Amino acid sequence: MEAYPLLVRKRIIELYEQNKSTKEIAETFGICRSGTRRVKQRHRETGSIAPREHKAGRKPKLTEPLAQQIRDHVAADPDCTREEIIAALQINIAPQTMSKWFRKLGLVLKKSRCMPPSRIGLTSKLHENCGMII
Repeated sequence: MEAYPLLVRKRIIELYEQNKSTKEIAETFGICRSGTRRVKQRHRETGSIAPREHKAGRKPKLTEPLAQQIRDHVAADPDCTREEIIAALQINIAPQTMSKWFRKLGLVLKKSRCMPPSRIGLTSKLHENCGMII
């Protein structure tokens, strides 16, 4: 539910000061009685008629300073793994979460091609027998 506009809240307080009842005020604005009562209660307790800020829910672990630390670490060592970054920054998260953060930050970990290709080669040829006995 959306908060009542500031102008309506101000008018509700003015009507309460004119000794109007909660029922009359609610019917005047076409709003519920409990909402009208809460505006009055907030004004009485805090002196403010502004709506409360929404602060519910879990707070994200990925803060801007942490995001910058991750960017710096990846820039310094692009060959590191997710687990190495988690250990280096001492963050208590799963590697899958780190992958989500990489996508959110637009980062990609790539292994360098400094290793020579395998000497063994392919273990099976494409479209050949596939191990089936006929």
